[in-house]
Amino acid sequence: MNTNFIYLLKAHTFTLINQKNTIMNFTFNLKSIASIAFASALLFSCSGDDTAILDTPTDPGAIPTEDATIRFVENGTDNKDEANISGVAGGTVAGRVIFETESDTQRRLYVTRTLPGESPMPFLLPLDKKATRRATKADGSIDLDAENKKALDFTLDLDVPTVENGVIVYQFWTTTGRGDFRDPSKRRSQGVGTINVTIGNGQNPDAAVREFTDVKLFAPDSEGASATFFSLLDGTTYLINQGIEFAAFWDFGYYHLNGTGANLSSTKTYRTDVVDVPLKSGTPVEELNDTYFKLADTAIYDSITTSGDLKDLTVSNTDPELIEELKVGDEVEFVDQYGKKGVIKIKEIEPGFSPTQDFIVIDVKIQP
Repeated sequence: MNTNFIYLLKAHTFTLINQKNTIMNFTFNLKSIASIAFASALLFSCSGDDTAILDTPTDPGAIPTEDATIRFVENGTDNKDEANISGVAGGTVAGRVIFETESDTQRRLYVTRTLPGESPMPFLLPLDKKATRRATKADGSIDLDAENKKALDFTLDLDVPTVENGVIVYQFWTTTGRGDFRDPSKRRSQGVGTINVTIGNGQNPDAAVREFTDVKLFAPDSEGASATFFSLLDGTTYLINQGIEFAAFWDFGYYHLNGTGANLSSTKTYRTDVVDVPLKSGTPVEELNDTYFKLADTAIYDSITTSGDLKDLTVSNTDPELIEELKVGDEVEFVDQYGKKGVIKIKEIEPGFSPTQDFIVIDVKIQP
């Protein structure tokens, strides 16, 4: 999601390197390796193969220390939800994740990573092509094998990026079904476990806002097949008929009406006579996202650079989930379902109802 990945193969160790020079190595005891390909998270879901994707460590010398272990065991007496590790730039640190349950079934594993001064983002495990197609769900979570549905125990090596100071935060949790990267409580089974990797003095830089520019949302078609809906998580436009796996990503959409002109609406309250989002996506309305809007009194978009610049916006979850009669130059304050505030600038409107020719173009800034 706006991240370029390079994959290297060393024996049975996969190394993931992203464009910020942050590296995360996961060691897996895989019996066969088909290839090293991970083009995107939009891959096939799992098959009936029950071979474990994440193996329990067996070599005592390779098992990380207790300080580097997070543990959630149902009815356990020594559970630990946070591990704090000190790292040296250019070095590596090791961690271990243990989840066990008796009363329910762990079906998916969710992992997020927060780089210094940034926001939590889905972290995609580097697996070989066969394992990826078998295990990675469309939303980027890992579909756990039969061997892991009750007990999950795996080790990971975290290479420390070449930055002087800061904290890298990895969070892990399992769910009993489709979860939400921005809401770990949704169908949670075990977790959330956190591994903090501290570099230098651990002081993160000031958090810059996340910005998405020239976002084009097209007028909807009745089948939900137009690029009409936007995700504040990854800055991507989505088609509603892409299905339920992406429901937690959609935050708001666009439509045009003769009476109210250009409108932005939360996904949850989107007019069903325009597009019936629950029907077309196969998602219950209560699982769709809220977003609340308020027209800004003055032009503020260009002056916003840090997260702190947005914290005093007066928009709240008591404001409407629809804003109508938008014009070029308008600026709209918003707060999403997860409490993050931001501003939308209206840059261009091509009024009409064509899902291929009529659209709105916006810029967006949001808290990380």
